[in-house]
Amino acid sequence: MIAGITSGLGINTGHELGHKKSRLERNLAKIVLAVPVYGHFWIEHNRGHHRDVSTPGDPASARMGESIYKFARREIPGAFRRAWAIEKERLQRRGKSVWHADNQILQSMALSVVVQAGLLIVFGWKMAPFLLLHNFFAWWQLTSANYVEHYGLLRHKDENGRFEKCQPHHSWNSNHILSNLILFHLERHSDHHAHPLRRYQSLRNFDKLPTLPGGYFGSYLLAWAPLLWYRVMDPKLLTLPHINGDLDKINMDPEKRDALLARYGQRQAGAT
Repeated sequence: MIAGITSGLGINTGHELGHKKSRLERNLAKIVLAVPVYGHFWIEHNRGHHRDVSTPGDPASARMGESIYKFARREIPGAFRRAWAIEKERLQRRGKSVWHADNQILQSMALSVVVQAGLLIVFGWKMAPFLLLHNFFAWWQLTSANYVEHYGLLRHKDENGRFEKCQPHHSWNSNHILSNLILFHLERHSDHHAHPLRRYQSLRNFDKLPTLPGGYFGSYLLAWAPLLWYRVMDPKLLTLPHINGDLDKINMDPEKRDALLARYGQRQAGAT
């Protein structure tokens, strides 16, 4: 479990490195992400999530009324499918098959196989449960971060059906010193989405942005108890200045829409 949590923090390190332009840093990101078998993340995150963030079609943006457990079932396979589609399109533009050796997801998977199969060969099958738990906790930590970062926030479409540019109010933020240092200032999430190439040391915190009730780790614990999460976060979401109780301005779980309208619909009717 501890190793899995450490690798979850490693995924965050890979996230930071994967946003950089230098080949060295991007290669280091691939290596770090290969350890917990999540090498597709930097492709999916950079070219998918940052494009689709806070839209209903983004598997890495949680919806109001969607528990973290339901979100995980949508986000984890959805992230891989999106990464694969992005990489397939890139290779096709170059006249290559998706199974070509230039496929960066397959490259990372090959490294994952080498690392984890090597551990099985050296230590035997007793390593299998350890590796499964290691991978699970690493993935779960990333899913927890993705869940709290954009819960219920929605970008609107213009008259041409295009989503507006991602704005600072499309991310939840926190500015707790310890967790920010551990996570390379990931909690200053609005500035990260505005300037994804900006190094973590330079990310800024701004007042009057959507703010989590605590640091990321405390927010994870809250999210793992969905009823408590809803009780704390849904009122915070509804009272954000740009939402002002209007449920049409929220990214809602379609299966929970009727229940949410029944519970909060009167706020929508009184919104200005």
